[in-house]
Amino acid sequence: MFNESSSGDSSEIAALKAKYKAEREKRLTAERAVPLQLTGSLARYLDDPYSRPKQRSPLASDSEVVIVGAGLGGLMIAAELKRRGVEDVRLIDAAGDVGGVWYWNRYPGARCDIDALVYLPYLEEIGTKPTEKYAKASEILGHAQAIAKQFGLYDKALLQTSVTGASWDHMERRWEVTTDRGDQLRSRFLVLANGPLQKLKLPAVPGLDSFTGAAFHTSRWDYEYTGGTSDTELSKLTDKVVGVLGTGATAIQCIPPLARSAKQLYVFQRTPSTVAPRNNKPIDQRWLASLPAGWQEERRQNFTASIFGPRPAVDLVNDGWTDLFRALGAAEVDSAEHDPVPLDDGHIGPEEAPARKEAADFRRMEAIRARIDDIIDDPDTASSLKPYYAYLCKRPGFSDEYLQAFNRPNVTLIDTNGRGVGEIRSDGIVIEGRLIQLDCIVFATGFETGTSYTHRIGFDVIGRAGNRLSEKWANGISSLHGMMTSEFPNLLVQPGLSAQSTETPNLVHTMLENARHMSYIISEVRRHAEIFELADWAEKEWVELIIEKAPDDTEFLRSCTPGRKNIEGDPESRPLGDRNYGGGPLALYEELRSWRARGDLRGLDLR
Repeated sequence: MFNESSSGDSSEIAALKAKYKAEREKRLTAERAVPLQLTGSLARYLDDPYSRPKQRSPLASDSEVVIVGAGLGGLMIAAELKRRGVEDVRLIDAAGDVGGVWYWNRYPGARCDIDALVYLPYLEEIGTKPTEKYAKASEILGHAQAIAKQFGLYDKALLQTSVTGASWDHMERRWEVTTDRGDQLRSRFLVLANGPLQKLKLPAVPGLDSFTGAAFHTSRWDYEYTGGTSDTELSKLTDKVVGVLGTGATAIQCIPPLARSAKQLYVFQRTPSTVAPRNNKPIDQRWLASLPAGWQEERRQNFTASIFGPRPAVDLVNDGWTDLFRALGAAEVDSAEHDPVPLDDGHIGPEEAPARKEAADFRRMEAIRARIDDIIDDPDTASSLKPYYAYLCKRPGFSDEYLQAFNRPNVTLIDTNGRGVGEIRSDGIVIEGRLIQLDCIVFATGFETGTSYTHRIGFDVIGRAGNRLSEKWANGISSLHGMMTSEFPNLLVQPGLSAQSTETPNLVHTMLENARHMSYIISEVRRHAEIFELADWAEKEWVELIIEKAPDDTEFLRSCTPGRKNIEGDPESRPLGDRNYGGGPLALYEELRSWRARGDLRGLDLR
């Protein structure tokens, strides 16, 4: 088959393309997953196992800025506002503490898959010193808490509180925000920083609610049942038979500790992930302490440039991500981002680049599959774990333990051959008429993507003259910079994935750039006016720019196995404007800086 020494002739490539197509079509025949409404008896999956409910009286208050969401995105927006002298900032979050996805994702083995020194914001300012290249979830949550303390964000935070609605009062020129605690909150500015991965997803499997054993989603890990912590062994599973649904990024991390702890572990797979070496290692603390001031900003920019280009002379991070894009020979993380930019000597012409990139992708995937053969003892298991799709169809995975777990005698892979789980019964899961009895089911099924924005955040936003954001964005996003939308005064939105902004492996980099932009806008409006509203022409201009600069990636997405990036195999259903800035992240960041440098808040009407 195709490998590093292959010539890449047409017959080898044609054979792999045929295999990719066949694997994709298997999964297209499966019933498309429809997000379940987690109401009624299913609402228990949303319960917070990490914090006890705290009673309080409803609050009536008026703030300068209300930020919905206290994850890293919301924390950075609040911190940047504080830096600009905006003190009256209130955070609201359903979680029992700050941290967002890192509050919820405490499953065993959880850690970031991006170099901690570029992923964790404000390391120099806060003084946090990550102990490993890929920081554990507990360290990341601790750092989020340190940010909140450093910038005084706990004082006015409303935690264990969900927003139920937000509407603009034109007469008072204030946002009115209601919550499930009965709060009546008013604010001059409203910022939505709910995050792209915050509404957990369960599979629409018949009988889901009939299982009588323990069952929970990975973002609500039940340590009362399993024992242990995210960093220690699961001591209560030694006599338990556990089933895990999912083999994505979360499963790659939680399956190894489950394999070490459970009496028997069954892993139910619909689509295998790519799994390259992680090569995690301790961080040399003496080296870290010796770095000159400004090291983190330099390292962060270097990492993004090493992936998207222009490639720097020295790769400061030098990990699986930067190695990946060197191997692919093109500076792009997502085909929706921008045209490929060769990273070699620059002598490849535009006609040759697509074929060269495709051949590099095939070689990379063959190396991923060869690694599986090298590690897995059982040939059938190895065959089932091999992914057959283009590397960038899904977010790449990295682990030094995941594949090895399948060599354990107590671990069994149940490959559903693309169809997914057929039925759940009171005592287990049924696959092709065979009942696999289980004591516990762990849903490693991720978070909702592709559904409407207001559905994911859990409430609608009502702007001027009663306009609803759900209706305005029903047929696609319309914004300036992915952050402001006309008819909604003094509203800013932290862009999600494929939301007229940009998407990078290091999502925190983009969120930080956006936080700087939003804090600038709020501080400038406060200096010159009472409110801002986005002009229709500016919104139209930005949407047209997004559509004009975005390459047509439909053919690539159509070739991918169903997943988040291609709307579960239906990329044509994506609105034209629901794409990212075509110049790539560094170009977008420069666009935002240039817009601020003009000093005229171009496109905003101040009143």
